[in-house]
Amino acid sequence: MKFVGISELKNGASNVVRQVQRGGPVVVMRHGKPCAALIRISEEEIDQLLFEDSPLVKQAVKEALNDIRAGRVVTWREFLEHERRAKAA
Repeated sequence: MKFVGISELKNGASNVVRQVQRGGPVVVMRHGKPCAALIRISEEEIDQLLFEDSPLVKQAVKEALNDIRAGRVVTWREFLEHERRAKAA
């Protein structure tokens, strides 16, 4: 693991990113204390992070959990039957 100061990151961002791509995380230090970490990430992982951090997703999950707690649920078969009837109408 490598440690870099803010000024090293600012002046050599390309080199720091190359170090991250080659292997390990880089910890960014500010006034001698760690303040951030840079890690390798794949396209799939960034998609997951964006999805998990989405306010819309968080709200939908919150509403779904409230529905479950309130008993507003249907079985999978009930859902499929409802969809079948809606398409037939």
